[in-house]
Amino acid sequence: MDHDLLVEAVLASGVVLPAPGPGFLKLQTAASDDDAGPRELAQAVSQDPAITGALLRVANSPVFRPRSAPRSALEAITMLGRTRTLATAASVALKNQCDGIDAAVLEAIWSASAQAAEQSYRAARATRFKALADSAYLAALMQDAGIAVALRRAPEHSSVLRMAGASLEAGTRALDALTGTDHAAAGYLVARNWKLPLEVCEAIRAHHDPRIARRLADEGRRIALLLAVGRRLRDGTTPDWVDWEEPVETELGLTAADLDELAADAD
Repeated sequence: MDHDLLVEAVLASGVVLPAPGPGFLKLQTAASDDDAGPRELAQAVSQDPAITGALLRVANSPVFRPRSAPRSALEAITMLGRTRTLATAASVALKNQCDGIDAAVLEAIWSASAQAAEQSYRAARATRFKALADSAYLAALMQDAGIAVALRRAPEHSSVLRMAGASLEAGTRALDALTGTDHAAAGYLVARNWKLPLEVCEAIRAHHDPRIARRLADEGRRIALLLAVGRRLRDGTTPDWVDWEEPVETELGLTAADLDELAADAD
């Protein structure tokens, strides 16, 4: 993004960005080959039990409503597709880079991200932008990657997230203030470093700032809006939602009644 002062400030602060693990790198290499199918992707993760286990858990989750339970990485990848497979692997790889962070806090962050990803995916499928569902899932799963960056640097501040409740929103804002960083900007840097699609990276950068989202190209802006909807469906109406409500209705066509219906269906 052009001259993003917060991104530049995070870089200048000397934070160490987590590196993707070998399992994710193998999968990413396979996925970059347009001729590679589920069998090649499954082979890439065959030696990584953490990624394989995560793929099976996601593929068997209610949001994807599998007709029959996938029992292997190949079956899971066939059902999930390339982008959601990469999303799941990226989440596992990032989680494995978080040694030293309070385990309960880390689990709360990842659980909240997984819920947001499922809700963003469902929301996209309810709009005319169904083609963005997988990208929204990836962006939502990784939108709080910057929290891990902040906590790796200052693990003593984990308690603000432990006390933040289900939404984590108040805690993430407190964490940014305490550490002098911006988790959205840090998450953007992680996503760029891991070579995720540009529109996904930019949506992560904008996920707490509608003003930034408005300046993005169509796909990045719409993914950012879908991330906001995912958080709204996960957390209910929060102070964070107020600034997103109007652009979500205008561009995505999702009214308050539509969101209430989606939330009721999820329950």
